[in-house]
Amino acid sequence: MTLHIAPVDGIVGHRPWLSLYGNRLQVPSTASEQKVELALIQRSIPQELMVIIFGFLDPYALAKAAVVCRQWRITAEHPRLWEHACEEAFALSIPDRAERHKLMASQYRFSWKRMFVHHPHLRFDGLYAARNTYVRTGVVEFNNHKPVHLVSYFRYFRFLPDGTFLYRTSPNVVSKVGKSMAHLPAPLAAAAAAAAAAAAGPGGSGAAAGGPGGSAVASAAAVKLPRHRGPALSGKEWQAADKDRAAVLWGRYMVKGTKVYCALVYPNSTSTELRCRLAMRSTQPGANDRLDIESIVTYDRETGTAAELQPQPQDPDADVNAPSARSHSRGLAPCAFVPWEQIHTSWLNQPSHQMDFMIV
Repeated sequence: MTLHIAPVDGIVGHRPWLSLYGNRLQVPSTASEQKVELALIQRSIPQELMVIIFGFLDPYALAKAAVVCRQWRITAEHPRLWEHACEEAFALSIPDRAERHKLMASQYRFSWKRMFVHHPHLRFDGLYAARNTYVRTGVVEFNNHKPVHLVSYFRYFRFLPDGTFLYRTSPNVVSKVGKSMAHLPAPLAAAAAAAAAAAAGPGGSGAAAGGPGGSAVASAAAVKLPRHRGPALSGKEWQAADKDRAAVLWGRYMVKGTKVYCALVYPNSTSTELRCRLAMRSTQPGANDRLDIESIVTYDRETGTAAELQPQPQDPDADVNAPSARSHSRGLAPCAFVPWEQIHTSWLNQPSHQMDFMIV
């Protein structure tokens, strides 16, 4: 049945859509969904076992696995996986388990994944690097009456889940420093091995130290960098690499809100102390890829006085007027995060004359 509408005075011209009134469109009922055939790995491994396997991935590797297929995306959304990720990421800033549950329920609508993405935290799958440059006046020689030099150096931080951090300053780019920062210094490596042995126990399984819920320091000691396709290192270069590892310092850090407080004592000294105050931020949700260096203070205590290794949450500038205290105003460029898989491809490896931009 077609509804005919009489012309109305004042409407001039042809209106073809008026003839559509009263016509019913019928959707074919024979359309059926095509049956999706699962892959061999999906048919062979049950969902519960896939959750256990995904538990060995770090959160950012888990997010990459989620884009492989629809089934893996559903598996990667399992709450137990993201609860474990939040437990590792917020173990220092929110140590109370009940408080973490309350925060997840009240602010992130009962979603562990949403809490991990939007709540500020440090990343453990790489290192933070800050590139600093300044101009230094050179020595007058012959025709160079006013020589100047562009000095460039880097400040590196690597954080471990147990409250330990590695620190280094170097003129070398990320690709040359990454190997020394990826391996723990000898005292920390020995402590990690002892912790792994204690976690495994007599006759225990080695998975207790490296699997989900195992020792975070033991798993961090086994970082493998991507293979560099450049020329092989010579004997002298290997010796230089060994000296490079000796330049890595370590200390303790604590997290309060978005602030990170670091403290370390220089090796072969019990009185020279360095303290830093850093601020976490993200360039996009979930990135957690920037650290703003708000303050760096060094202290020269009296000889024989043991410096406190545990960082304090108070402002490091509060004791800046203390004897032998020095506040540093140079080298406070923000740190950018570099994952391990991007050590050799990061834009921080470019020379100074090709990096005409600032890290923000």
